[in-house]
Amino acid sequence: MFECRYDMDMSIALAEAQPTPAAALDARSPLVRAQARLDALVDVALRSRKIEAMQHSVRVGVIHEAVEFAVRNADAFTSPRLSPDRRRELARRAVTAELATALRTPEQTMARLVDEASSLCTRLPATYAALQQGTIDYAHARVIVDATNDLGDDDRDVRARLDAELSMRAVDITAATLRRVARRLREAVRTETLAERHTRAFAERRVEFEPAADGMAWLHLHLEASDAMLICDRLSRVAADQVASDPRTPAQLQADVARDLLLEGVPPVGEAFHVAAATVRPTVHVTVPVLMLLGGDDPSGEPAELGGYGPIAPDVARRLAAHAPSFTRLLTHPVDGVVLDLDRTVYRPPADLAKWLRVRDETCRFPGCNRRAARCDLDHTDDFASGGRTAFDNLAHLCAHHHHLKHESSWSVKHLRGGVLEWQSPTGRPHLTEPAAAIRAPRPTRRQTTLEPPARWVLERLSPADPPDPPGPPGPPGPPGHPALAADALGRLPDAPPF
Repeated sequence: MFECRYDMDMSIALAEAQPTPAAALDARSPLVRAQARLDALVDVALRSRKIEAMQHSVRVGVIHEAVEFAVRNADAFTSPRLSPDRRRELARRAVTAELATALRTPEQTMARLVDEASSLCTRLPATYAALQQGTIDYAHARVIVDATNDLGDDDRDVRARLDAELSMRAVDITAATLRRVARRLREAVRTETLAERHTRAFAERRVEFEPAADGMAWLHLHLEASDAMLICDRLSRVAADQVASDPRTPAQLQADVARDLLLEGVPPVGEAFHVAAATVRPTVHVTVPVLMLLGGDDPSGEPAELGGYGPIAPDVARRLAAHAPSFTRLLTHPVDGVVLDLDRTVYRPPADLAKWLRVRDETCRFPGCNRRAARCDLDHTDDFASGGRTAFDNLAHLCAHHHHLKHESSWSVKHLRGGVLEWQSPTGRPHLTEPAAAIRAPRPTRRQTTLEPPARWVLERLSPADPPDPPGPPGPPGPPGHPALAADALGRLPDAPPF
């Protein structure tokens, strides 16, 4: 009955998308007819995705019921000489193997499906309901499972909130974006502090080897996020510098550089390449509330953030802000905000505004694109040649592909409040994309009186490699390890932005 109903729905959808016979064409223009035809085909794709999600929910429910049935009837499937607990464990293993062989799925993969089915059916009712209704895909459901699977019985309220909020957010965003949202939301609702969890997780750092097909393998490093971000950025920069004169792709270059550095200490591909790999300095943003830098707590309760990753523990943030020259420090004011835009009339945004926007956007702002902002263009939402301003509320990052799509196709975009972009597809479907970092709009000034109320202020700090500021009067002492940075940060809260 289930399959018949969906087969009928798909047949109807495909029939609706068939081109209209020539004799029945109305007086609409060719452009309108083309848009209507494309709209019908996209509708079919949407219905098929919904049906696939609903069928996934059926498989999840059946897998869970099969395992529960086997465990409840363990006596029928295991030796009577075993203890009750051992019987239940073996019954679960037996039915997992049964499902794996019947569905021609690797047993390890099936074991993961069994665990996911148990989470969805017993602990994540909102997510499972959304999957049953076809409003989210199984990839979204898997992200929510991963975000909650380490929560115990003491965290029922936390799990319930994550279940409810993430299943709602998943309706409008990709699974990759949902994963970033889940990381931030977890930090907002967890009772155990991020510092406590980071200490425990840091003790689990390791290297893992995973065999792959065709004589290949994966090498996984589980290490601190800041180190991982710097490693990836350094490999990307070395590859980008070499790709013009090398037949290998950037991905191949990154893999080869990583291999050679681990095996040989330097990449053995020529003296120039040695110099490039040795001297390139990776750059990652770390955003730190200024009172956290001084060793206290930020009144807003917001954690420090690592650009491209998400919340990090306070002690890690303080260490990076004080001692890591490869990180660009962004210090946030604990009380008020200042304007970040001076109604600019030049095309190219200043460097400090561009850095602020990289932190705000984090990735390309086209719906579903996750290309890092550092590899994207800063685009004027309203074209500069037509009067668009070079300002934070008219600039957003677009990768080269989607930059061309915006200017050379019937996709269009509007810049809304709070950095939200509203895209419209060729068939008129709206898509919203939100900035990665919740850095809200600044207060109005004499020259600009239409901005939002004040909320947060960002001061771009110079890295140790940049020229120092002119000497000034000594400030109050800071915490051990970074007194000058902390004192100078509090002593330089300006009345206007640094650009």
